[in-house]
Amino acid sequence: MPLDIQKSLQTIKNFKSLEIPAFTDGNQDTFDYMICNLYHRVCEAIKSFIVLFENERYYDSFIIAGHCLEICAILSYIKDSPTAEICRKRYNKYLASSVFGRLKYNLELRDNLETESSLNAVKSLLDIFKTVDTSIIKYNKNSEEAIKVLSSREGLNRDKIRVLNEYYSKVKVREYINAFIKSTSSFGGEEFNRFYEKYCNIKHGNMMTPGASFEHNPFDCFAEDGIMLILGIMYYLKDFRF
Repeated sequence: MPLDIQKSLQTIKNFKSLEIPAFTDGNQDTFDYMICNLYHRVCEAIKSFIVLFENERYYDSFIIAGHCLEICAILSYIKDSPTAEICRKRYNKYLASSVFGRLKYNLELRDNLETESSLNAVKSLLDIFKTVDTSIIKYNKNSEEAIKVLSSREGLNRDKIRVLNEYYSKVKVREYINAFIKSTSSFGGEEFNRFYEKYCNIKHGNMMTPGASFEHNPFDCFAEDGIMLILGIMYYLKDFRF
């Protein structure tokens, strides 16, 4: 049966997200904060999808839908594990992987840590990284050795980047996606794989990808796949609880 685009779009527009806790007293676990943050980002991406789709930017709306899938997969990776212990371990891996990326980015900005701003930025990140870095440490590597090099003001940043890559292995987005596909197998999780492959193939401006506007065919494959992808994510979110 052909997909009813307008009816499906209205279903998406009718989606009501959960109210996000305020987190004002400072006593909440960062795990709970991260779950709420990821959920909020998924819901905001859905809003962006609607704006783009209604303005017939179907290619761009599909890119946002793919972005939404990535965040939703991370959310599921952390939250949907069978035990609280595994959830916490996965949270630590996600946090360590995220800080790994920020550390590498900051180190790539300059040749060394001579300036106070660059030193303070790396130190602030390391304060977080040191609490979870063992969750992504490579086999037979000593995290204390790595932290010692990374914490030192001496030496070139390229050598610190080499240590990051040599000692740690961050979680790749594909691992989050694969876990999400597995956890949603009861309602056709393999479709998420097809959508993710399509998203990855076009998101960096693939020269074989057609333009972003399709006046000759307003409900093309990007429009239909984007709608189906967002509907699938909404189906996952329907029983979501903080």
